[in-house]
Amino acid sequence: MEAVMDNVEMAQDSLEKAHGHGGHAHGGGPHTAPLSTRLAAVLVAMLAAAAVVVEMSGNDTQTAYLAHDVGASDLWGQYQGKSVRHAVMEQSAVLLALQGGGAAQTAAAAAKRDAARLADDPGGDGMKQLAGRAHTEEQARDQALHLHEGYERSVRCLQIAIVLVGLFMVTRQFWLLGGGALLGGGATAYAVLVALRLVGG
Repeated sequence: MEAVMDNVEMAQDSLEKAHGHGGHAHGGGPHTAPLSTRLAAVLVAMLAAAAVVVEMSGNDTQTAYLAHDVGASDLWGQYQGKSVRHAVMEQSAVLLALQGGGAAQTAAAAAKRDAARLADDPGGDGMKQLAGRAHTEEQARDQALHLHEGYERSVRCLQIAIVLVGLFMVTRQFWLLGGGALLGGGATAYAVLVALRLVGG
């Protein structure tokens, strides 16, 4: 949220500079500023708005990353617990089978069934099912991380674009305005591609 406020403050500073520069140069208010300065001020506002939207999307993906990471860790924890119980059950079945006798054989068979159910329990929480869900959570986590990185790159470029346009308002160097517009447009387009999952993180 702090980064979002930084983008808004950056835009406000640039707009204030534009109004002050135009007013002092022409002896009037902001409405007497050159057309290029007013257009640059509008461009700064648009870039700042895009940066805020992209930053918020990045925050959402970061939250999703953390949720999936916790989910994967929890599932692997359950997997490890069942793995220990599975090993104990299998060892118990072997020891009971060695003892001989009807009761021991019955107990050994029951231990084998329990071990098999711990390993694979369709419709339940067997080790196989837990591992599959954990892998799904890891894939979702990695995807969220890639999206977050993509949004972060876009935000950084939008911030640089805002700075370039702000410098144009002070220096009147039109290459700064052009560079800022191109960079801002490209960064916005990249963020859209990231949102559509058309580019990687």
